[in-house]
Amino acid sequence: MIFSRKTLIVSIMTLGLLAISFVVNNNVHAVDPDAFIVEVVPSSFDVNEAVDITIKAVKSDGEIITAYQGDVFIEIEGIVDTADYTVPSDGLYTFLPQDQGVKLFSKWLVIKKSWTFTIKVSDIINDTIIGEKTVIVGTVEDTTNKEGVNIISPIAGGIEKNNIANIMASAPTLQNSPYEIYINNNSVAQGMSNANGDINAYVSGINEWDNILQIKILNASNEIIGESEIITFRYEPIKDGVFNSIAITPAAKIKQWEKATFTVNSSESVTSAQLKLSDGKSIPMDKKSAWIFTKEITIDTKGNLQVDVDLIVLWQTKSYTGVATLVVEEWVAIGKIRLYSDSIDKTKLNVTRETIGSASQYRINYGTSQNNLDASVIVQTNEIVIENLTIGQTYYFQITPLDSTNTPIGTPSEITDTIIGEDMGCVVVGIQVSDQQIWDKYYLVWSAVNNVEKYIIYRADFETSETSKMQKVGETTGTMFEYPFNPSPASKQYKYAYYLVEAVCKDGTNIKIDNTKKIVVGPAENILLIILISLFGYTIYKLYGFSKN
Repeated sequence: MIFSRKTLIVSIMTLGLLAISFVVNNNVHAVDPDAFIVEVVPSSFDVNEAVDITIKAVKSDGEIITAYQGDVFIEIEGIVDTADYTVPSDGLYTFLPQDQGVKLFSKWLVIKKSWTFTIKVSDIINDTIIGEKTVIVGTVEDTTNKEGVNIISPIAGGIEKNNIANIMASAPTLQNSPYEIYINNNSVAQGMSNANGDINAYVSGINEWDNILQIKILNASNEIIGESEIITFRYEPIKDGVFNSIAITPAAKIKQWEKATFTVNSSESVTSAQLKLSDGKSIPMDKKSAWIFTKEITIDTKGNLQVDVDLIVLWQTKSYTGVATLVVEEWVAIGKIRLYSDSIDKTKLNVTRETIGSASQYRINYGTSQNNLDASVIVQTNEIVIENLTIGQTYYFQITPLDSTNTPIGTPSEITDTIIGEDMGCVVVGIQVSDQQIWDKYYLVWSAVNNVEKYIIYRADFETSETSKMQKVGETTGTMFEYPFNPSPASKQYKYAYYLVEAVCKDGTNIKIDNTKKIVVGPAENILLIILISLFGYTIYKLYGFSKN
């Protein structure tokens, strides 16, 4: 059986610590960091050159933990033979009280091979506490006969604050050529340079702290004909103790009409969180725990969406701009199918659909069993009337986008059913929208409308009843919608917003279920709180009077 050097060291230390625990009752508690920061100066150096390496034990916000006295393991990923490098303290170091959480090893790092390597530092007991630093040693590859590619963004040695890196480069002599982008030695994106030889791409796959970047341009035979220098940049996400992080799943590119889950990690003092997307949507998030807020959103806007976050803490709003970017690719898909019987001949059924993107034509499959849609018709229009159906019979439908050769493309619709002859129209009589506070959240509330597929909520900062002049801020199949509210008592000025709720009926018609509602969105006085404070003040006054008597 073969053991790695790290495994042997960890095993020996674990046995030693167990032995010590039987002998000594140690009252000193370890202070674990969230991560290590590893600094190598310079980060690009020659083979056999001795350079400085510094290890810092830090919290998630970068604050140094001066009380850290743990044991760390230092290794170089990508090199198996320890004869090819020299690391400080033979790869194992115990932080001392005088280190104060920071240890500099002057001229202690030597690498004897040329390539791009990652220096990794991990806590011996808890190897999820790590820190990494990428270094470039010697000349990685001969670029004598290759055209140059100039990386414009990110800047070499610069700091990025976003989880998606905007890669921009220029290769004037390599127009309309395929390129490949490498981050941390992994291919993360491919594309074509434009007619001027420019490259502009948004890519994921970057790591917190240090990253390396290189761009290569290929010819038709997949040979490298141009490449950039290897540069390093650092990703330091925005965090200040109130806002700590944001995660988006999936992390890479998504397609239109796919769902993305947003998770915000904050301090326990944050009472509510709101997402703001650059397409105009503002979405309140759900509180999962004392410091975690989540929200799943169906993304229907293509392009690069900037994500901002508003957090309410101690009745004040703190805004964080550009904390993430969501790359949404254009896609062909079928959304909701709308089915409604003809108003006169109930054996006829009108079939319409929501379409994302565009396709040459569409195939409608239908039948009386959802496991056997044996009838089909191909159309180029958005609406079709299917005749000679049986009144009272349930039929199932699915629509698939096709290209010009009748080959399926994109994403088909879900299977939808309807009873032939059933009335699908909406009736809105006397239904009103009201605003209600439930605990610390604020909602628009209305009564259910029959034969509704969903409700769409619109918002404006000025009074209007035209949805074309308002922002679509959400949709729901329920009868409640949480709207953002800032309850800060610091200001006496009221802020208002105008909301409109629209019912989308199963027969495809849209009906406003009430007039535009003028809603106070903050700051507003809490009447119950005012009463309680007044009673408290009166009680103190009376007690003061009794004490004087």
